[in-house]
Amino acid sequence: VERWTLNVERLLFLALLVLSHPITAQESSGYGPATSNPVTGSTITRVSLPPRNWIDQTQAEADRKSVGCLQCHQGIEPMHRAEQNVVLGCIDCHGGNPAMHLKKEQAHILPKNKEFWKTSAKPPNSNAWLNHESPEFIRFLNPGDLRIAEQSCGLCHGEIIRNVDHSMMNHGAMLWGAALYNNGAYPEKNYRFGQAYGADGAPLKLINYTPVTPEDTEVHGILPFIEPLPRFNLSNPGNILRIFEKGGRKPLSLGLPASEEPNGKPDRRLSERGLGTLNRTDPVFLGLQKTRLHDPLLGFFGSNDHPGDYRSSGCSACHVVYANDRSPTNSGWWSKFGHQGLSFTADESIPKTERGHPIMHQFTRSIPSSQCMNCHMHQGNLFVNPYLGYTWWDQETDGELMYPKEQHNPTDSELVRSTMENPEAAAARGLWGDKTFLDEVAELNPQLKHTQFADYHGHGWVFRAVFKHDRKGDLLDLDDNKIDNNDPRKFAKAVHLKDVHLAHGMQCGDCHFNVDVHGNGMLYGEPRNATTITCVDCHGTIDQRPTLITSGNAGQIDLANTSNTPFGPRFVWEGSSLYQQSSMSPDVRWEIPQTIDTIDPLSPHYNPKSAYAKTLRRDEKWGGALPATPTERRVKLAHDNSAMDCQICHTSWATSCFGCHLPMKANQRVPQNKFEGVTDRNYTTYNPQVVRDDVFMLGIDGTVKKNRMAVIRSSSAVVVSSQNANREWVYSQQQTFSAEGYSGQAFNPHFPHTTSSVGTMLGFGTGTVNFFGRYAYIGEGKEGLHAVVWTEPDEPQAVIGSHFQSIAYPVDYKKHIDGGSLLTEAYEHSGHDIEDIVLRGEYLYTANGPGGFEVFDVANIDQKAFSERIVSSPVSPLGQRTRIHTKHATSIALPSTLALDPARQHLAENEEQPIDLFYAFVFISDREEGLVISNVATLVDGNPDNNFLKESETVRFNPNGALTGATFVAATGHRLYMTTPRGLYVVDVSDPTRPRIVGELTNGFLKNPRCIAIQFRYGFITDDDGLKVVDLTEPTRPVPIPRATLRLNHAGRLYVARTYAYVANGPEGLAIIDLENPERPHLDQMFNAGGALNDTRAVQIGSVSASEFALVADGKNGLRVVQLISPDTVAGAQGFSPRPSPKLIATYPTKGETICVSRGLERDRVVDETGGQTVVFGRRGARPFHLDEMDRFYRRSTFAEGKDFDPRKGELYRVEDVTLSGGVLTGKSGEVLTPLATPTPSPQSMTVPVEPEVEPSAIPPSKLFRRDY
Repeated sequence: VERWTLNVERLLFLALLVLSHPITAQESSGYGPATSNPVTGSTITRVSLPPRNWIDQTQAEADRKSVGCLQCHQGIEPMHRAEQNVVLGCIDCHGGNPAMHLKKEQAHILPKNKEFWKTSAKPPNSNAWLNHESPEFIRFLNPGDLRIAEQSCGLCHGEIIRNVDHSMMNHGAMLWGAALYNNGAYPEKNYRFGQAYGADGAPLKLINYTPVTPEDTEVHGILPFIEPLPRFNLSNPGNILRIFEKGGRKPLSLGLPASEEPNGKPDRRLSERGLGTLNRTDPVFLGLQKTRLHDPLLGFFGSNDHPGDYRSSGCSACHVVYANDRSPTNSGWWSKFGHQGLSFTADESIPKTERGHPIMHQFTRSIPSSQCMNCHMHQGNLFVNPYLGYTWWDQETDGELMYPKEQHNPTDSELVRSTMENPEAAAARGLWGDKTFLDEVAELNPQLKHTQFADYHGHGWVFRAVFKHDRKGDLLDLDDNKIDNNDPRKFAKAVHLKDVHLAHGMQCGDCHFNVDVHGNGMLYGEPRNATTITCVDCHGTIDQRPTLITSGNAGQIDLANTSNTPFGPRFVWEGSSLYQQSSMSPDVRWEIPQTIDTIDPLSPHYNPKSAYAKTLRRDEKWGGALPATPTERRVKLAHDNSAMDCQICHTSWATSCFGCHLPMKANQRVPQNKFEGVTDRNYTTYNPQVVRDDVFMLGIDGTVKKNRMAVIRSSSAVVVSSQNANREWVYSQQQTFSAEGYSGQAFNPHFPHTTSSVGTMLGFGTGTVNFFGRYAYIGEGKEGLHAVVWTEPDEPQAVIGSHFQSIAYPVDYKKHIDGGSLLTEAYEHSGHDIEDIVLRGEYLYTANGPGGFEVFDVANIDQKAFSERIVSSPVSPLGQRTRIHTKHATSIALPSTLALDPARQHLAENEEQPIDLFYAFVFISDREEGLVISNVATLVDGNPDNNFLKESETVRFNPNGALTGATFVAATGHRLYMTTPRGLYVVDVSDPTRPRIVGELTNGFLKNPRCIAIQFRYGFITDDDGLKVVDLTEPTRPVPIPRATLRLNHAGRLYVARTYAYVANGPEGLAIIDLENPERPHLDQMFNAGGALNDTRAVQIGSVSASEFALVADGKNGLRVVQLISPDTVAGAQGFSPRPSPKLIATYPTKGETICVSRGLERDRVVDETGGQTVVFGRRGARPFHLDEMDRFYRRSTFAEGKDFDPRKGELYRVEDVTLSGGVLTGKSGEVLTPLATPTPSPQSMTVPVEPEVEPSAIPPSKLFRRDY
């Protein structure tokens, strides 16, 4: 079904003119007498006026339409306030029979499915029920529903309704488009799929009102159409994991094992036919139709089962307020009505203890943020939680009060019931799955030690407050003073980092009104493409006051003349001051700070810090007269508005969701929550893994946003699993590929909605949030390898022996402790002499000493039906051979543990950067052959027929024996750093088939180097002397820093994470080294767990929930699991780099000596050290910084007229914190920062411009009509 929006009134008028045209003789024109034939009367047939509509009816007429209704609904409020002069009767909106003395069944319009609609309240989890009801009943239930709003509300609000029909609040293309593209299910980045429903419940195809050219889409993000999501049954898998590969036998219809299958080796395929048959379909399409991500949208009611989920549908979803949040900050004066969705109407017929009713039977334009948060509390729906100062709870912090004291293992039926209301599987195990407990979660706040909880719980989730803290995690007050962690009033003293606009009393609707909320009728797929408002529209720029004409992508709106509140004009100039009226109260307004005033020394709003930041030149001078032209400002100013958004400096924090686990289970037969609501097999829960607020990253925004600098965040870093009907995990915790081959661990540019006058710091340094999965892979030399189970199998997947396990799984934890803290489950495979090991996807890459390089298949590691879960090949060597012979492989380096595929098809309209070729290769250090390079791309192309690593195409590189004795290789983009007995070599592999040595450090500084880790401008190397540091500012010219040497007696392999290095120090344990100043490292602590760690060889770091862990290869002792940071041991666990408090929590003893551990999935590695993008960005044209752009953060550049940057790299510079004291700015060194001479203020800086520079452009009338093309 296609929907065309028509101007109904004009079309009817034209039709009436045509129908009334008289059929007369040719001499009569029908519009007057012909000159040759005089007539005595008019030939015009007059059209009778249409009957008066509702707008013109009298109060008496309206009363007659309500008389019977009011017999029962005594005291009910009029839907429109009296001052609005709207005269309507009940049935004008609702329909029904208004006659007196009728039974309810006679007066009301009855549903088709009475079992769904037992009371007048909005039922919980109604999902697709409305699609099975008649338009008349839907109108009776909610006249604002978009299926019928054209009839009930359209006479007055037709244009708004048509705009909302096409808005993202209705169709939701932003999440579906990103999920499908980012995870390889659909090849186009201009989003195509969404949802909207007709009056009969049928899914609609939305077509833009006007023809859309490719340029419209590219420049403005306008889409020509949006289609319903295809049935998952019709899809092909975009990620062809081993289970999806071609081949296989026809499965028996009863699900019984086939008699010809060998024991312990079931068939590994889902269909005997091709892609798209039987279960060989795409799980992303399936998940979108079932899992509650950003559902329900405006087409459905809210789920109406938790505080934060109560609302109606369509127009009423926003304009009829429900009780959702008791916070006066978030709800304004509505907060007094609680958060349980109860009614406070004077209508005597409405029960006051039944949930799912609006507060009153009345429309309002004073909409609180808590109403917006019904939908916007999840990253799929823009995640505006940060505006309120909250983010998703990590399921661990202060969990002592959130899980039952006695371990609860939910039954299958309990799990299904719980996840239908809250897609987090952990809720079924925790207390917050109980609705009564969830209602009272915020009342736990006085008992909490580490955080505070919000009072709203959309999706049934729990949200924690974000407070200002330093890099070590210490809470700070408004003056940046540390707050004692034992202070009982610490949260009252700490700064709750809500948006500054909210702190001043502004609700969401005070920034986003009219077009931002309703849309402009155009179809968009990216959220910020559809907004009109930007910061400068209210605050102006450094050289002019705002014109009050919006500058956002969705159109130029004259705010001064068209924007108003229920209490009068929204914006008022008083001299040079601009005031805004609150939408919540007639008595509240505020002055809007003007940017131009903050840099003017003569203004009372002058702020020297602001002036310094905004007028700083690239030559480090500031103040004085601004450069005269926009071109000069872009070239000369350090922070020109044309190159970067205001949010870059004015963001206090940004949320980062480093991973969600989406396990699909075939034995959960549940209804789809959209379209027809069909019930069928398979359901996917949605489980957060690491949610942080300490990470702040920058990148380049999308094309529609002019590719300016923007804040980026990890937003959809999913790993997927699937359990078949036999409860066998056919794939487990696998990462995905995007459509064009980037890793599916997606990042996005976004507006954080955490605006502050004080920004946060860029957090450079990665590797703390790596994901290991359920299995830790270790190498044991000649004894082969093991995959060791080190987490719980169910959600939440707590680490065995951890603090998290002790609160979520107390019985399992006690069993573990009573068992000597030993890990008991592992799966092994033999090996020649495994010296290094790395997991990526379904393959395990190993350096086998004299056995060379070998890749093992671990696709079935969690598949209980397989007797051998790790294999060299699932078939004979004739069908798969993944070994390269080398003389003595010592280590391996993948460019990343993120999965990338450079060979995938690229579409120009997706605006993706090409993936660097070296991501298709693996790099092996060999003691005799130096560097060995092999192409392993065949393992990710989905074709099982070509799984052969070719000896003939393998590159062996050791010019003049320079790399002989190689002990370790580390990949940093297209540069490799290799340690050999002679020292350090830098190898360029930008063309992997032609490697080149481009640098070396062989002057004797390094003595038998063993390992290297690189972070930012430094290389950290272990050798005979301990830990040494080299300066890699010039990456091909390593420079020793002798004063940075830290003596260690047995330094082995190391891992660097943010400001700490973790070094395996043999019999002395694990050396934890503070690298806050990389050129002055010092030993923070030597951890050996009371002598238990006495043979350490290697270490890897990763995170689970709120805690950080080290997996330590402890030689003869096996695998050690060390809890480094946890809320129960480190008060500042939420900081960027708190001091670790290590604790040995688990051990897996091995037969051989454990010498290596696999690195985890690198979830915060957006870009490599040479500027190569690694992960997909969910906005077209967005990307991470290129190498030269990153250099500008710490190297001086030469600037010339007409171009931004000179390509030559300059000297290093360091940014100093600026201090303001007594009106004087000083640097950290105490140097006074004197501005340039201040010019005479221009008249413009003191007055409001009389004529706006830009006139608003109206939408042409042609855009309101269908065009044939």
